[in-house]
Amino acid sequence: MIIMNERTVGKQTVGQRPSEYYRQLTEVLRAALGDPDDLHRSSPLFYTETALEVLLATILTQATSDKNALQAWLAFKKAYTGPEQVLQTSEIVLSSIISSGGLGRQKSKTIRAVLGEVQAKLGEEYSLASLKDDPQWAWTFLNQLPGIGPKTAACTMLFGLGLPYFPVDVHIHRIAKRLKWVSGPVEPAVLQQYLSHQIPAEFQQDLHILLLNLGRRYCRPQHPDCTLCPLKQCPRQF
Repeated sequence: MIIMNERTVGKQTVGQRPSEYYRQLTEVLRAALGDPDDLHRSSPLFYTETALEVLLATILTQATSDKNALQAWLAFKKAYTGPEQVLQTSEIVLSSIISSGGLGRQKSKTIRAVLGEVQAKLGEEYSLASLKDDPQWAWTFLNQLPGIGPKTAACTMLFGLGLPYFPVDVHIHRIAKRLKWVSGPVEPAVLQQYLSHQIPAEFQQDLHILLLNLGRRYCRPQHPDCTLCPLKQCPRQF
């Protein structure tokens, strides 16, 4: 039996769980949903090579499906070999290239603004690698970039820099409430901050991917498939 304590985050009560809880959760979801690396192939983040690419690819995932974001990212990669080319093109052209991901004009403006800021603050190499040496500064830097919020920053930290920041999207936020990880309303950014410290670093990438897929397949916003859900002890069922 796994014993859970409680603590308060902001004004909300959250369950405080030992690392064994997250290890077991990861194993159960992996057995039911498949290998996280295979599942991750549907995301544009799988097809990135640097932290900067993770940041740009995550921008393309905003307010769209992985399928559309992946199509936009592959088109972006085919059209541009480096940040300089992106900054030399117009927003209209860039918007057309990434249009399959939706919100092309908005995302093209964000991408160009982010690259300009990275160039101004970190130099012509456009590398975010140095941020890994100072996680607190990395978090501050990413969150002050134009159009970048806590979830996009956390994705860049976790998947780009290998730092323990656990991104919380609508799926994970919903699952956390149904699993009673929180009691009462809680902002995604607050939950993200808590889970980043609570979930052991070695499980964060896999568990993030697995929970996303759990939310898409079973723990849907409407009409969740609780009968077939692999988390049989979910409090929602009682």
